[in-house]
Amino acid sequence: MQGAESRLGRKWCTLLLALPLVFYLALPTRNFYWDGVAFAIDIEKHLSAASLVGPSHLAYALWGAWLYRLSETVGIHPRALFVMQAANCVLAGLCVILLHVCLRLRNVPVTAGVPAALVFGFSATWWRFAADANAYVPAIFFLLVSYVLMEHRRSAFLAGLALAVAILFHELAVLFLPVALVRSRKSGRSTSAYAVAALVPAVAAYLVAYHSLPSQSPRVSLFAWVTSHSPDSGFSFNPFTDAGFSVRGTFRLLFGGRLSDFVSDGISRLALAALVIAAAFCLVSLWRVARMGVRTSPAPLDLFVWVGVYAAFLFFWMPQNTFYRLFYLPPLIAIPATMLRRAPAAHFVAWLFVPVLLLWNFAFVVYPQSRPEFSVPLRFALDQRNTWPPGTPILFHRLHPDLWTISYFNSQAAWIALEQPGLGPVEKSLQYARTVNQPLWFEQTAYDLLRDNPDGRQWLAVHERPDELLEFKDQKHEFRFHCIR
Repeated sequence: MQGAESRLGRKWCTLLLALPLVFYLALPTRNFYWDGVAFAIDIEKHLSAASLVGPSHLAYALWGAWLYRLSETVGIHPRALFVMQAANCVLAGLCVILLHVCLRLRNVPVTAGVPAALVFGFSATWWRFAADANAYVPAIFFLLVSYVLMEHRRSAFLAGLALAVAILFHELAVLFLPVALVRSRKSGRSTSAYAVAALVPAVAAYLVAYHSLPSQSPRVSLFAWVTSHSPDSGFSFNPFTDAGFSVRGTFRLLFGGRLSDFVSDGISRLALAALVIAAAFCLVSLWRVARMGVRTSPAPLDLFVWVGVYAAFLFFWMPQNTFYRLFYLPPLIAIPATMLRRAPAAHFVAWLFVPVLLLWNFAFVVYPQSRPEFSVPLRFALDQRNTWPPGTPILFHRLHPDLWTISYFNSQAAWIALEQPGLGPVEKSLQYARTVNQPLWFEQTAYDLLRDNPDGRQWLAVHERPDELLEFKDQKHEFRFHCIR
């Protein structure tokens, strides 16, 4: 009877692993990650497959396009951004379950594995990106799949294929290869099978993608293309600053947000009150366990290698970016879970820590960011929907990240790229605006391009309506749209 009750209790504990997925789907972020919006814009243009690939995340936009077109095929017509967002919610929820499976394979009991997996699921940065469209979640999903498959030598080849898929979703997944080699080091055959299955498909996919680049793309070497990155990213070699960023970023993986982001409504206040109570119970329990002492066990070497490889690389590569550190969040949580697998008192503390983490990140990260007004570009975009009726022409010169969001959520307008400062395209756009009985709008980058030309300045002096200027400015954002009639 006692054994049956114990099994029933474990089953109920395991059911809690579905809780993160419920939160992800219920509270999708509205503070959209720029890359996700950019992918969605390209997908909805129905660009060719070759135009959707990029070296950092080769397969992600293709994956998003496939999901988007699949939804259209079955008669559902959502925005591509929301399709990718929902897919990530599901994959992120499965990641929580996979981490629990990883811990069970390392002999971590359910009473410790479930709270550890929930800590992962409700950690700040993971929760934030789990409810958004980005390439990190599917990459980490396949890393965890690979880690689980490595448990059996006969599945080494499949484990390697899983790593190959992870690499195709995001290049940083390639750093997992040393982890796999350390874990399978006792079997040369498994190591070889894993390495071949991981590297050959990934290299082949990159070669095919490179040779399929659109003809108008700048021609660079394969190595230069694979290692290309945005101009504002790169390596940093300032040890003290990098160390500070590394410590701060690792902490922010668990706890995020700012006190100023708190939404002072009934839900938030209730969550804050529950947080205070949960934190008090957790601290008292932690103090008692610390006085008693706990029995620890050695953690697997491969988990330390996993954290070490990524932490070392990210110490130098964009150390200020917390979201890259998601790649070593699973082992960062798995290490203490495996070390404390024989310490029941510590398991109890872990259970008490889960609601503390959940309530903090709910109140200061997830709930505020699930509201459209949190995102300045989104709020501005939604405010202009009546100002820019369908067909309204808007000229821009450079599609910068904030404009990605503004244009994506005003797709009813006609967004026209102004490549050169000549008056020909401008006059043509003004004639079109008059045919649809709307003003012509100049986004600031297009306005600056035309203003730098003497003829353009004279033209603007005649046609601009300064009293109808749309603008917003704060410490981080500045939007200006000039009205032309």
